[in-house]
Amino acid sequence: MRRLVLTAMVLAVALSGVELFAQASSATEKSLEAKEQAGWQAWKEHNAEPIKDTVPENSIDIADGTVTKGTQQILHGIASHDCTVNSFSLSSFSYMWLDKDTVLMTYTATQDATCSGKKQAGKVIASSLWQKKAGKWVSPFHQETEVPGT
Repeated sequence: MRRLVLTAMVLAVALSGVELFAQASSATEKSLEAKEQAGWQAWKEHNAEPIKDTVPENSIDIADGTVTKGTQQILHGIASHDCTVNSFSLSSFSYMWLDKDTVLMTYTATQDATCSGKKQAGKVIASSLWQKKAGKWVSPFHQETEVPGT
């Protein structure tokens, strides 16, 4: 009987931890969604300043058939006037938690943008890796895949 009560208590404590993690992860997901939105807004406004603390030195960005590496190159690309972004919207966010400090975010982005005279895909499926480092969330990896026919 004692073993049964002890097992039930351990199970109850473990399950309460799952609920707390779910609540914490939901709040974190909303925060990361806002950071992702800020990144797209920074690109639209040619102003990398609001997101500079979220791009670590070892970052990689894959979009529009190019690979950009490192904080300076990525921030320069965001601030560059090579792209004219008329509008964008992000939707269908999903999250895969790899551990308590690492989450893979995926979503759909629609955009009306032209870069270096080339019309950008109207719709992409994007993914960003977010990691909590030294108490703050940074994104060392972002990738976009064009949805054909958009």
